[in-house]
Amino acid sequence: MAMELEYRNTFIDVKEEFEDMAGSSSKARAQSSPPGRVRRISFSLEAASEEDAMRSYVGTLSQKTADLTKKLQEDQTPTTACGSSPTSPMSWDDSPGSQVGVEHVPVLAEFFPLLPSQGSLGHPEVCRRPCIYFIAGHCENGRACAYCHMEHTEKTPKLDKRQRTIIQGLTRPQLLELVMHFCRSKAEQAGFLEEAREILGLLAQESAGARPLAQVVADRDLRNLHKTLARMNFSNLIGLVTHQSPNRVGNATPSADLLAASLEQLRRHFLPTVNA
Repeated sequence: MAMELEYRNTFIDVKEEFEDMAGSSSKARAQSSPPGRVRRISFSLEAASEEDAMRSYVGTLSQKTADLTKKLQEDQTPTTACGSSPTSPMSWDDSPGSQVGVEHVPVLAEFFPLLPSQGSLGHPEVCRRPCIYFIAGHCENGRACAYCHMEHTEKTPKLDKRQRTIIQGLTRPQLLELVMHFCRSKAEQAGFLEEAREILGLLAQESAGARPLAQVVADRDLRNLHKTLARMNFSNLIGLVTHQSPNRVGNATPSADLLAASLEQLRRHFLPTVNA
């Protein structure tokens, strides 16, 4: 039987019917005081909206858990510390938030000795995000790991709450136009502008006719958003676009898959040379 979850008083809890099935010997978890009357009355519309969104998200976790369990049973492939089989494809996960994308195409085996890991290909601009297990000193995937094993001078920049709200409020053409500026700058500075031309072309094509951001975003918010985006690498920027919810108005487009596939092709340009 699949575990059922619910969102209650800022906690993710197992529904009480399942708690009863576990028996009275199980330890009771800590509980916080429920929000008081004054706090409930003082909730802003934004906070209430976040509560609803979180409750809806938690409601999908049980089904996702069941689907994942079924898939793992069908594959019957043992996983390792980084959550993947050393020889199996992995989904791309470079965006803060939703974790969807095209399957990762493993780097050819002959290049393994020349790379710290598969995910390190294209470091520092088009590599995947840093492997947290390698940083901790025990990545069991080794060179087959789909995440980067090379040094990153700073933490992966993340959008704050205000910036996430702004991004979610943009139309897809506006978001692509915003990201395109920084992607072009990164590619030019790192010397792979020609190799990135396909991705930049996709961004330019779909962002044509976008309403200027200055008309919909306050100057101060736009400056702060630009500062954060300027610290992201090329892969992070593309991740903002490929992971934008397809359910929002104007976002139902196959271009996200095309961009993700083009990014994989771009990484191939950084394959090291194998000496004969």
